[in-house]
Amino acid sequence: MKRPMLIMLVGMGVFFGAVFGWKAFVGMQMQQSMQSAPLRLVTVSSAQAQLANWAPSFNAVGTLRASQSVAVTAQLEGQITSLHFDSGDNVAGGELLVQQYADDGEARLQGLLANRKLAELTYKRLQELDKQKLTSEFDLDTALAGLERTEAAVAALRLEIAKKSIRAPFAGRLGIRKVDIGQYIEPGDTLVSLEAVDQLFVDFPVTQRRIGELHTGQNIRLYVDAWPEQYFTGTIDAIEPKVELETRSVRVRGLVNNDAGKLVPGMFARIEILLPLQTQVVTVPQAAIVYSPYGDSVYTLQAQPGDEAVFSVVNTLVVLGATRGDQVAIEAGLSAGATVVTAGQQKLRNGAQVSVDNTVPVSNNPAPQPDNN
Repeated sequence: MKRPMLIMLVGMGVFFGAVFGWKAFVGMQMQQSMQSAPLRLVTVSSAQAQLANWAPSFNAVGTLRASQSVAVTAQLEGQITSLHFDSGDNVAGGELLVQQYADDGEARLQGLLANRKLAELTYKRLQELDKQKLTSEFDLDTALAGLERTEAAVAALRLEIAKKSIRAPFAGRLGIRKVDIGQYIEPGDTLVSLEAVDQLFVDFPVTQRRIGELHTGQNIRLYVDAWPEQYFTGTIDAIEPKVELETRSVRVRGLVNNDAGKLVPGMFARIEILLPLQTQVVTVPQAAIVYSPYGDSVYTLQAQPGDEAVFSVVNTLVVLGATRGDQVAIEAGLSAGATVVTAGQQKLRNGAQVSVDNTVPVSNNPAPQPDNN
């Protein structure tokens, strides 16, 4: 009983040994074949690592505000007889927006003008009589006071009539109209909102440890979600003279040019405050970076002896720094002048042979602007 079992076990051992041995032999042959096979030529694009002067910066977040903002309201009660704007219009300072009924005031004005004319004639006659000593000083003073009262009444009525012509207090963009022709409005009723948007303020907090790096006129850049491919430039306009106790930060206000009209009050903005000191950094296109959990790297090109059209690649670990547009700074691992692969990295491995085709260059702009900017 024991002898057949032993024979069976020995037979199975020989069988499985033969199977595993055969698989090991086949794997070894395949490995040798792959190692001896020539590397396939991969086409890539490339760019050269460059030295650039970058201004250091730090970031903050804030909110855009109109440089001037007001709700246009009525000063007097009355019926609207005409509207001279549409919702969303751009208007100039002093432009007529709403006309209230003022015919009754105009009629009263004509009566006051007639009274003023009579007062002027009376005063002039008394002046002539005074020269001839035919009237008293009291009568002359009374006539002068009557003339001045009449002129004051005319000025007051003209001011009242002018208040019924409601005008834009400054140039800007109107909001949505809130009234209609024929509507009776009371003092303080809002007719439309008006925002000055050629220049916008951006208010943002800065931690107290950065106060020494701030000054008015300092350059800033703004990034908003509505225009992710570009930034807007501005300057620091004012700095609060005190630190907020709750947050230990100081409030800063920037002024941003908005001639293109792309920015809107109330937008959330990311602010980059540029510092005056500049540093020299090595930069490459962001497309050149191969991101990995084990570390970021780039593929650098090495010339092949005897063949100027073929290169080999070396995977090089790098330490990344700040970014500017399409560029990223390399803090360690790469020197200026090195040529890096910018497209086709997913096909590469260490030592792979490549050819370079840069007919479609990768964007390498530190301040890219979209085509429709």
